Amino acid sequence: MFVTRAQTLHVPNTGLTVQPRIGRIRPPPQRSLRPPFFSYRSTNLKHTLIASAILVLVANQATAQDSQKLERVEVTGSSIKRAASETSLPITTITKADIARTGATTVQDLVYLLPSSFGGNVVANNVGATGGASTANLRALGPKYTLVLLNGRRIANFAFGNNPVDLNSIPLAAVERVEVLRDGASAVYGADAVAGVINFILKKDYQGAEVSVADYHSDQGGGNTHNLSAVAGFGDLDKDRYNVMLTAGYESVDPLKATQRSFAKTAVRPDLGINKSSPRNGIPNLNFTDTLGNSYSAVNPLAYNGCVSPQFALVQRSQAGTCGTDYVQFIDLIPRQRRDNVTGRAVFQLDADNQLVAEVMHNADRQQSFYSPAPYTLQMKYPAKGRFYPKSITVPKGITVPKGGYKFADGTVLAEGAVLANDVVVTPTGDITGTWRTVAGGGRSDITQTQTDRALVGAKGLIAGWDYDVALTFSRNKGQIYFGPGQYSYGALKPLVANGDINVFGPQDAASQAALDGALLSGQLQQTAESKATEVDFRISRDVYKMAYGDVGLALGANFRKETIDQVSMPVLESGDVVGGNGPVPGVASGRKVAGLFGELVVPLYKDLELNLAGRYDRYKNDFGTSFSKFSPKASLRYQPTKDLVFRGSVASGYRAPTLYENLRPLTTGNNTSANWSDPVRCPGGKPVTSANPVGAIQDECDVQLNSATSGDRNLTPEKSKQFSLGAAFSPIQELTVSVDYWNVKITDPIVAKSEIQVLSDPNAYKNNIYRYDPNDPNHDFSEGWVDDGKQTGAIKGSTNPDFPIAYVYLPQENTAKTYASGVDFSLASRMKFAGLGSIGVNFDGTLFVTHGYQYTGLPKTSDLGKFKDFGAIPKWRHALTFLWSGGMFDASLTQNYTKGYDDYTDPTAVNGTTYPEVRKVSAYTTWDAQGTVRPTKSLSLTFGIKNLLDKDPPSSRNSLYFQTGYDATYANPVGRQFYGRVSYKFF
Repeated sequence: MFVTRAQTLHVPNTGLTVQPRIGRIRPPPQRSLRPPFFSYRSTNLKHTLIASAILVLVANQATAQDSQKLERVEVTGSSIKRAASETSLPITTITKADIARTGATTVQDLVYLLPSSFGGNVVANNVGATGGASTANLRALGPKYTLVLLNGRRIANFAFGNNPVDLNSIPLAAVERVEVLRDGASAVYGADAVAGVINFILKKDYQGAEVSVADYHSDQGGGNTHNLSAVAGFGDLDKDRYNVMLTAGYESVDPLKATQRSFAKTAVRPDLGINKSSPRNGIPNLNFTDTLGNSYSAVNPLAYNGCVSPQFALVQRSQAGTCGTDYVQFIDLIPRQRRDNVTGRAVFQLDADNQLVAEVMHNADRQQSFYSPAPYTLQMKYPAKGRFYPKSITVPKGITVPKGGYKFADGTVLAEGAVLANDVVVTPTGDITGTWRTVAGGGRSDITQTQTDRALVGAKGLIAGWDYDVALTFSRNKGQIYFGPGQYSYGALKPLVANGDINVFGPQDAASQAALDGALLSGQLQQTAESKATEVDFRISRDVYKMAYGDVGLALGANFRKETIDQVSMPVLESGDVVGGNGPVPGVASGRKVAGLFGELVVPLYKDLELNLAGRYDRYKNDFGTSFSKFSPKASLRYQPTKDLVFRGSVASGYRAPTLYENLRPLTTGNNTSANWSDPVRCPGGKPVTSANPVGAIQDECDVQLNSATSGDRNLTPEKSKQFSLGAAFSPIQELTVSVDYWNVKITDPIVAKSEIQVLSDPNAYKNNIYRYDPNDPNHDFSEGWVDDGKQTGAIKGSTNPDFPIAYVYLPQENTAKTYASGVDFSLASRMKFAGLGSIGVNFDGTLFVTHGYQYTGLPKTSDLGKFKDFGAIPKWRHALTFLWSGGMFDASLTQNYTKGYDDYTDPTAVNGTTYPEVRKVSAYTTWDAQGTVRPTKSLSLTFGIKNLLDKDPPSSRNSLYFQTGYDATYANPVGRQFYGRVSYKFF
């Protein structure tokens, strides 16, 4: 789909791309180096790789216009302008035509298709995770290592949580092209760009007006998209000495419910050996005593009839007598979304060499996602005086008789350990306890609204022989999160439950439903956040010395940036008064100042041999007293032994300081694990042990989301990286270009949150990350659940006492030993003309991961290459293959997107060799996209396309990291086949 090249220029009507600092390079009259439809820029062309094509082009222009000089341009990854464009760093460029061909409507959709990017967050992952961003993830090292730029400069990080730039804050309708620098630790942009840089370049110097309308419809329903965009510009820089341009866009995405897809509509998947239903139900598994003195633990009143209750989405669980909630019945696979954006740009030509530039951008994003009904995680105690108290409960056959035996009404006694042979109707007495879920209120919902604003004023040009570029940039991401339907207050709900005013044994009546609705938080603000970045930067460059084989180029630059983050929780969130929430969620507020200096030198060592040396010094000073600084060098080499062959390589060191959130996140203990686990001491392998405090009597402990805690750390140290790359680009024949690049990255002291899979898969090794409590401690009242004051009072670190339930599993931010990855990028581009048939092209872009993994301090390396480990799985191979045809007013394309399969997630406590084998394969994921375009007039363009032409479902997976069940939302798209049409019209 995309072709790799080391060039960032665009020459109209040639298929080449340039980005001149001043003015524009004009194409030679009646001359085209490749067909107009073929917008993939590559390193082929007979006369050297791109560089010679530029020189030939400009030479032709010089013949036609003697006064026109060879244009010096800036290439991405370097601040030194040059005429030859082929550099030593591998770059993928995606043009506007390429973007249209993918059918992508958002920046997230576009980045998701890049073979070199995998594992970034997508909106599907954000279901149930308030304030989640969509992120890029070059080299699958983690989103924080990919630097996202807008017009070559930074933008503010996502305001909520610990997220980098939200891709959906960038309006795709305004993007002219995307440049992906697949080489990290940039001396120009920042040493924290460990995995690489994705630079979104907006439309510039536009004249005319154009409107585009698009509609996307899934043939299975759900996930439909509606899109409208417009651009208008006026003013000619050469004649009028100014240009003003505006773009605007609107997009809405309909939600896709889990129940609309067969592969994801239930949490019970016997074909995968999993039952992810929750034991916290709208009709609870009850703990009670009957009038004969028999005690029952976790018995559901509907278990005797197979837990059949569609209204409460109950299903059977493995433990006899219990039911679970199939929460998937309530969740979204893709949430409802809406985006509105407007951008503007004005350029004023002061003289032949200098310009003033002003840019503004505003993007508003709204998401509403539904997920499981709220679990009432406090111990529910229904009083015997409650008006819904059951007159009888049917105890199902198959339950095991507890200690003390079982007494029947006729006086007979069944011995301990025996199994009840028949259903028994009993009369309960006294209070009834259990864990309840607010199913009567429907699924929970959060509404996240964010706004991204950016403003820039700057100047660029030529003074005293020096190219310069200086700008002041302000960017801000701010947002609000509101409680949607299904969210409740503990403070309002607790007395209703305690008094028996809510029916926990069946449907609500009018009075109890009104009482339940009175405890809703819907519509209330829960959190606000704002992330701001103000930066001034400048760069200068020129040739400083003439050598035998060319000029030595020098670039110098500096930047100063102030960053702030201000996350404010409303009292209901800060106090933890949200039913089923994350406990107390405190705010985080602070700032830092970042200063950087960089230099770059290009030296022609020999004929066709060029050395690039660069270095960057960064200093971070945090408002809370800590500071970091480091010098990060980089060197690259380019050798062109023949006109059709270029070798390139680079070596660099990178540097990334902890984020403010990683430093300052306070200890909070009301979270829960992503996956279901069993207490390794009190319920090993899902089997409750005998204890003085019965398992499940106080809290759910078997096959459930366990309580967890997290925190930041002011003492975290910066991350360091070392990386190198080596590759070649060659054109053996005029119609073919091929490039191959090997890359290798190693990160030491990476900052990660302790993995729940790591801790709970080996609880003996990580027992100090499991805190327990004594429920009989007279100094603490745990009758209403675990309550912590932030100092771990009452929590016992590392205890293995079988009488003590888990208070929380501690998963803090921490420095670990190493993260590493290596691989090979491949690209190929070919195009040929056939008389009477038009032009035919083939483009291929693929990434082979050779190694990928991580290492915890004091432990051996863990490879997640092709294997699901603590943070997911990294497929060994991804590619995009596109076939193109153009003839007259018609264009057509067919694209294959392929991701290799991997070894599925394995819960070591669930392996049984039959229904849950230790090794299970997730199949490869292949989709085909087709598109056709007709241009009946110069102004009108009509496009019809099909995404996922063969309606390929995501491959089945036991993945437990997200609310979605049955597939991996990071790995595959749940929408299925989608038809779309687009109409574009140019007015002038």
